[in-house]
Formats: sequence, structure tokens, C-alpha cells
Amino acid sequence: MTTQAKPRIALWDNARFVLIVLVVVGHTISTIRTDTALGFGLYAYIYLFHMPAMILLSGLFARPTTDQKMVRSTLQLLATWGLWEGIWAVIRFAVEGRTPGNSFLVSPAWTLWFLVTLITMRILLPFFARMKHPLIVSIVIALGAGLLPGLGTEFSAARTLTFLPFFIAGWLIRDRGWVDGEWFTAPSRALRAGAWSLLGVVALGFVFAPGLRATWRIDRWLTWRDDYAWLFSKPPVFPWEPTSWGATALSGTLVTSVLLAVAAAMTFALLIVVPRGHGRITEWGTRTMAVYLLHGPIIYTLRETGAVEWIGASGWPGVLALVALGVAITLVLSAGWVTRLSRPLISPNIDWILAPEPQPARR
Repeated sequence: MTTQAKPRIALWDNARFVLIVLVVVGHTISTIRTDTALGFGLYAYIYLFHMPAMILLSGLFARPTTDQKMVRSTLQLLATWGLWEGIWAVIRFAVEGRTPGNSFLVSPAWTLWFLVTLITMRILLPFFARMKHPLIVSIVIALGAGLLPGLGTEFSAARTLTFLPFFIAGWLIRDRGWVDGEWFTAPSRALRAGAWSLLGVVALGFVFAPGLRATWRIDRWLTWRDDYAWLFSKPPVFPWEPTSWGATALSGTLVTSVLLAVAAAMTFALLIVVPRGHGRITEWGTRTMAVYLLHGPIIYTLRETGAVEWIGASGWPGVLALVALGVAITLVLSAGWVTRLSRPLISPNIDWILAPEPQPARR
């Protein structure tokens, strides 16, 4: 008797597609974000919540087990990461003449931190699943990560610990059935209006703070790579510049708490407004890993050739043009033929690594 696979839920795939669009757009405008108020505000808006939301969706489908399926999927991520570290090493050598240094495989190449973070979180999940209050513990860890300047980008440690609550929350949502009710599966107009209002209010906050980039480099906080002391000095948050270790720790914890709370609220709002039905974006949302990996070399090429800087030099029209370009890149890479052709790069064969799956004993 064979077990039929559970049908995919359109909501999650729709949300994946929306988020991968934000990922590509964010990377497209990243290098020119401080040139205009629009670029800075748009970048900060996207980075407030798009990766926390991606991590939460990843947690939804994680299991605190070491069965064959989970081991295989984790090893698949590990193999994909290793392959793409090699690809990026080749690209950088060909373009920049740079050879892999001491940080090779230690500090993940650009977008590959996400794979390392997912691998680490999957390994940690069985331990958190045994705790009484795993979400609270993960939040404490996330807030404490900024106290440790030694974390940084090595093995994506800083981002892993900071985003851990979203992964744990994703697992709990599925495991505890927190969103199984009709209030979430078919949200009311009032709830949708509230969600749109929240997303709009945050956007308006950046609209009415056009000088923000001169007084608070919030974009540096939202990369989640650095400790509190460094962040408060590059430059201070408005006139807020704590000097003692205790003041820095307390202030950094407060700012991080607010930013993560906003990220959680915006993630929830996004999941409320995302369509529930099947459509074209549902199909595209099943191919986000291909988009995530393949868009990097494209954006890198556009940067190295000066195309991004040239387009962005025209001010806010250039920012809008880059946004459109990011959306176009996402749509092209979401095509089925792209996924089929790139499958060996996205899901390298790992059958030679795995032992044969045990067969049930015959009676």
C-alpha cells in the first residue's frame, strides 16, 4: 500500500513567490540604496521582514526528526551549498581574479548564508522540540546574539541565531495547529484590511522620514551580521549613542526587540493578504530555490558591468526601473524550463551518499 503525498497548500506557495520577488528586488537595489530616499526606504522596508518570513515558511515544513526524508532533504541542502560555493569561487576568479581565501566555506558566499542557516536550524530543531518553551528560548538567544561580536558571518552564525525564533515559530504553527482555523484559512475583510493597513503604515513611516539614512543606518541593522556596539557606532541611532557595555547591551536588545516584533507583525500581515487560491504565482512559488540561487550571478554581473549603477544614477526613476528589472528576473527564473535545465545545480544527486532505506520486514 502506497501513501499518497499531501496536496500542496496554495497559500504557502503564493507567499513564497511574493517573498522571492522581494529577495531579488532587494538585491537589485542594494548597491544604490543610499543614493535616494526612495531606494533607502524601499530597501529597509523589504529587509524588515522578507527574510524572517522566508525563514518562518521554512520552519513550517521542518520536522524535529532524523528519519530518512528529513536526513535526505538536509543533506540535499548541504550538497547544494557546497556546489554553489564552488560556483561562486569560479565566478569570482574569472571576473575579479580572486582565489578562495581563508574564509572559503567559512563565510558563505553572498546569498548562500540562507542555505547554511537552514541546515543549522534543521539540526537544532530536535533539541528545541524537547523544550517546554522553545519559542521563548529562541527569542532570548536571538536578543543575546548581538552581544557577541565574534559571531559575524562565519557559518552564518549571527543570522542563524537572530532568525531562529521565526524558524521555531514556523514549526510551532504547523505542529500546534495555530493557524488551522477559518479565521486564517479564510480571513475576514476586517482582518485583511487591518493587515493591509499595517503594511501601509510601515511604508508611510519611510515616506515621511526621507532623511532617515542620514540619522539612522537602519539598513545595517537589518542585515543582522554585526554586534550592538558596532551598529551603534556606524553611525548612532539618531543621537542615541550608548557608551558603557551595559547601556549598549540594553539599547541594542531594545532596538532588536522592536525590529523583530515589526518583522513578525509584517510577516503575519503578509500571510493574511496573500491569495489563498491556486493561480500562476502558485506554480511559480514551487520554484523559489532555483530563483534564489540563479539570480545571484545575474545581479552580480549587472553590478560588475556597471549596469545597476548606471540605471540607479537617474534617481528615483532609476530605482523604479531596477525594481521592474528585479521582478522581470524573478519571472524569467520562475519558468518551468529554467528549473528543468538547472536541476543538477539546484538539486545535485546525492543518492551515492545515502545508505539504502530499510525495507519493512515481511510477515
